[in-house]
Order: sequence, then structure tokens, then C-alpha cells
Amino acid sequence: MTPAAPTLPLPLLTAVTTLVTLESLRLSGTTGTVAAAVLALCAAAGAGPLTWWLGTRRAVTSAVGALAVARLLVQVPAVRTVPVVALVTGVALAALVLVVRRAAAEGGPGQVARAIALGVGVDVALRLTLDLLDPVWRGGLPGWLVALVSAALLGALAWRADAGPAETVAGGGAEPVLLGPAFGLYAVLLASPGLVAARAGVSPTAAGLWIAAGTVLAVWLLSETVPRRVVLVLPVAVLVTVWLPGLSALAALAGVAVLPLVLRRALTVRLATGRGPLADLAVAGAGAVLGAALLVLPYRLGWVPGLFATLAALGLALAALRAPAGAEAGADAGAAEGVVPGRFVPVIMATLLLAAPPLLGAVRPAPDPLPTDTAGGVYRLLSWNVHAAVDRHGELNPEAVLDVIEESGAHVVVLQEVPRGWTGAGGLDLAAWLERHLDVETVWARAADRQTGNLVLTSLPVRESATGGLPGGRSWARVTVGLADGERARVVTTHLDGGGDPGERLRQLDPLLRATGDDPHTVLAGDLNARPGSREIETVREAGFRSAQDENGDPDANTAVSPPRRVDWILGAADVSFADFRLRATTASDHLPLAVTVFLD
Repeated sequence: MTPAAPTLPLPLLTAVTTLVTLESLRLSGTTGTVAAAVLALCAAAGAGPLTWWLGTRRAVTSAVGALAVARLLVQVPAVRTVPVVALVTGVALAALVLVVRRAAAEGGPGQVARAIALGVGVDVALRLTLDLLDPVWRGGLPGWLVALVSAALLGALAWRADAGPAETVAGGGAEPVLLGPAFGLYAVLLASPGLVAARAGVSPTAAGLWIAAGTVLAVWLLSETVPRRVVLVLPVAVLVTVWLPGLSALAALAGVAVLPLVLRRALTVRLATGRGPLADLAVAGAGAVLGAALLVLPYRLGWVPGLFATLAALGLALAALRAPAGAEAGADAGAAEGVVPGRFVPVIMATLLLAAPPLLGAVRPAPDPLPTDTAGGVYRLLSWNVHAAVDRHGELNPEAVLDVIEESGAHVVVLQEVPRGWTGAGGLDLAAWLERHLDVETVWARAADRQTGNLVLTSLPVRESATGGLPGGRSWARVTVGLADGERARVVTTHLDGGGDPGERLRQLDPLLRATGDDPHTVLAGDLNARPGSREIETVREAGFRSAQDENGDPDANTAVSPPRRVDWILGAADVSFADFRLRATTASDHLPLAVTVFLD
């Protein structure tokens, strides 16, 4: 049966819905809990009852209209509570299921896959041009402009979708359930510039260009006849991204290029509950949330995320292989007739996306360096657990981190719990974000998950640097900087295990203290997760280190606020003395920044 001619710009509606759904999935990653996933699942399951109540056409209108309102709501920081984010995620996936089902019926699955690929490309380009942040986190005019345009497009397209008489429930199965794992792969892995950059060792802009190139390749491949087995590239690409990080950029390109092909075939496979189209829609909506949650939550909570991602990719590829030969070509035949030139429009649009981030980056003003005047062998040090740049109100706020760094006057900055593409920080690469705003040299020590770690920033000349791992997947970073009078200062930072067992931290301290070496001008700073008088702190003191806070500050002051405790330390070796120790009051993290002036004796 030849698909009917579309009655509204369904490709545009699908692309915009794709964009907003990806934003909501990353937003859910910052607040993700099992309870929130259940709430989102219930909201998405409403696709079936909504269609029963209003009919197919008006169900799409209502769902897209609700998504437009929701997109504006989450732009307001005070509204972004866990229940609201969960409901918005559920609404987004319900709208996506309804839109894709209608678009596939009217224009064919190829049209749907092409629109999704373009939506992914626009999403990546927006984040690269908006300072590596999701528009939902970008305050001021740029963030609100994107939110208003997205909501306006959704609202206008929802109005267009309501043109004509209301329909009864249309046929079709639960095939859109496959959108959940597919969008989960996009959101947390394949189309995440921060994560790909951190794993591949390239800049987020370069990673974004690899991903955008994948969208160009995807829309071109969708206009060509390709062998069925090409869909098996998807699980291979995910396996390489997860287990061979050095090849992550190339694997992301391949995965992003092939995933639309997988969806085009998979959406032709008949999946049904046997209880009618309403039940199929309800299962598709709830299943889409479940499929996405099984990718977002493991990356958020560290539940063997690579395993879930690999299984999701393999399942999608196997579903695509179940499609009968030529099924997608037949379904798209009507959409392609008479519009052959239009098939190349997505390729042109996707190519233009590649040019936007570098062009906008070229006009960005040059960043300022950190202070460099260290006359007399004196420098200022800042140490801070930044809590993945998520403040005490649950807001992703890298600007607040930057403000603290600049106001501290520090020559050397050491940060712990720095995210690089982590879902819990909305995919933000904080290291790259800070490098965009500060003219500094950085030393990055990744944790075992490759998405978080310790970061050193300085504008002083770096004479030596090193990083290493610790038991339990932790890490340390060491830097030796040159001071104005020819002297050298060594700074080592780490973030030790936060569990209740001191034994793990004591095991970590052994290689950490070896890494500090025997330089009497060494400072050890970081979140040691150890309190005054503990066995861990006594071990550090026995190694010859003294506490800046005890010698030059208030020993009873807590360095973390939730719960209140003193676990962050700046410790100096034999020929180091301290002055002007300060704990800065800020809500930018659940830890307070420690700043001190360091003298080399």
C-alpha cells in the first residue's frame, strides 16, 4: 500500500521533536533516579489513552502542544525539579512515538529516519555553538531564543497537525518502542561530543564534527540502496566506543551514520501486543521510556553502562535484520516519487551544520589567563571538588565554577569530580569548557569511567606533569610549575574513595604518596574523604605533610556542606608554608573551595 501524501511538514515536526526529546533525555540524566524513570514511563504510556480519547490526529496535536509548553517550562531553573523533568521526559517520548507513527504511515520510515538524523545534527551543532551547553542550561538570550523557537515550531506544527477532521485510532503496531534505546544511544554515547572527546582524546569541537559528519553520511546513505548487513555496523561501533576509547571518534561517526538506517528497517517490523492499536501505543510509549532509561540511568549511576549500550545496539540491529528484504524501500516509494531533488536537501542541510561551530568559534574573543606573577617564590592555590558543575539547587552551572576560579586569584587550580561527557552533568565537558574561557594549560587525570576525574589548570610554565591511577578506579594528577625567580613548585591532586571503609583510602594513599615524590616544595591538595584525626590523615602527616587549614585557618570549619564535614585538604611538604587560607562561601557545589597562598622556604 502506497503511503498517503503528508498533510503537514512531518519531516520538520519529526526533526524538532527529536531535538527536544534529546534535550529532555540529557536533562533527565542530571536528576535521574529509578522513581523518576517510573514517573516518566507512566506519562509516556498515556499515548494510548490519549489516542483513544482524541483520535490519531488530535492526539498528535495535543502531545506536541504539551511538549511545546514543557520545553518552555524547563527553561526556568526553578521549575526543573525531579518530578517535572521526569514528566517532561515522558511527554517528549510520548510525543515522539505519536509523531513517528504518523510520519511513518504518511511518509514512510525512510522519511522518519532522515528527519531524526537531521534532528541529531542540529542538536550537536547547537551545543557546540552554545558554549558546549544544552540550550536548556544556557541562560540569557541564547538559551531562551532556542527555547522560544523550538516551542514556536512545535506549536505551529501542532496546529497544522490538527487541520482536517479528527480520525479514529489508526492501525499500526508497537514498533516505535525501538525509539527508546535508539535515542538513549544518541543522548548518552554516540552523539555526545563531551563523552566522545574525553574518550578519544580530541577536543569537543572535533568530536562534534565527527558526529556531524556522521549525520551527513546518514542522510546520504538513506538515499541509497545499501546491503542489509550494514546494520551490524551499529553494535560494532558501540563496542568500539565503549571498549576501544582511542577509536571513539571514528566509531561515533559510524554509529551515527548507521543508526538511522537501522531505524528505517526496524520500523517496518511488525510488533504488536495482540490487544489492539491502543494497547500497542501504550506499550510503545512506556517501552520507549524504559529503553531510554536502561541507557541513561546506568551512565548516570555507573551500572555497567557499556553492557547496556552494547545490548541495546545489538537488539536494534537484530530487529532491523528481521525486516523483510525491500520492506523499507516499498514503504518509502510513495514519498520518493516526484521529489528526487528533495532527497538531496537533507544532505545540503547537514553539510551546512558542519560549518557553523568552527565559524562561530572563530569570532569568540580570546580568553584571559590565570595570574602569572609569582615573584619571591609565592603562588596562590585553589583546590575544589566542583560536584560535576552541578550546584546545590541541582542546576548545571559551569559559569559559577568559572567565577570562583577567577575571583580566587589562584595561579594553580586543582579541581576534583570534573565531568567530561558524563550523563549526570548533561553531557558537559567541563575541562574543555574551562579551556574555552581561560588561557591555561591543563593536566587531566581520568577516573576509570573515563567520564570524571581530576583537573589541573595553570597559566604558569609547566615544567613536568604526570597522571596515574589508584585502586578503586580513582586517579591523581601532578604538575610542576616554574615560578618567576626560577624556583619550581610541585602540586599533586586527587579524589579518594568516599565509602565508609577507610581501608580503601589507605590502599589508595600508598601509590599516591609515592607519586608526590621527595620534593620538599610539594603540595598535596584534593578531596581525601577523610576527617581530622582519621587513620588516613595520620598516614599523610607521618609522610611529612602539614595542613594549611590547621596552621592558617579554622580547624573546625567544614569543607563540605551536604552533609557538613571536613574532608578536603591542602597539605604542604617540609619546605612549604602557608598564609591567607580561605574557605569561600558558594552554592556552586556541595563542597567549598579552599584557597591559600603558598610560600617556598
